Amino acid sequence: MDQDPNVQYDPQPYQQQQPYQQQPQQYQQQPYQQQPYQQQYQQQPVYQAPAQQLPTDRSLGKVFLLSLVTFGIYALVFQSRIIKEINLTAASDGKRTTGLFVMILLTIVTFGIYGIVWQVMFVQRLENETKRRNTGVQFGLMDWLIHSLLLSWTIVCPFIFLNRQIKAINAINTSYNMYG
Repeated sequence: MDQDPNVQYDPQPYQQQQPYQQQPQQYQQQPYQQQPYQQQYQQQPVYQAPAQQLPTDRSLGKVFLLSLVTFGIYALVFQSRIIKEINLTAASDGKRTTGLFVMILLTIVTFGIYGIVWQVMFVQRLENETKRRNTGVQFGLMDWLIHSLLLSWTIVCPFIFLNRQIKAINAINTSYNMYG
């Protein structure tokens, strides 16, 4: 028998293969457990209330009466507190409202111009914060222009503006107390 030199032969004899046998499983598959719908989709974000709670019960009547009784000193204290509160609640905008003492000093030095500029910036900051916090309070620069600048001679309009400003601050403080 002549063997072809180009063909290689397997020296081991042919063995019949064993029929397919299932190999034992090395791991146990865990059954799938789906979270209930309420846990999966309706989880509310967890908010932590800030350590310092801000007042939310201010009113025009209280500010007006206390300002009358203290000959205007309470109005300055009230404005100073509002400035501190807006600097705290709107800290995320990266701005800082100038304090009351510096504002009064610069207003005197600039013959009243800085007071107007400061008021515009303060009102815009309140407006932006009420919108950012979605408080539902309508307050803005147009309120200031109409009530405090154009119709200030009516005596009533500046009080209307102050009342709207107090409502906006109360709404911002309420949001801050709940969500930080």
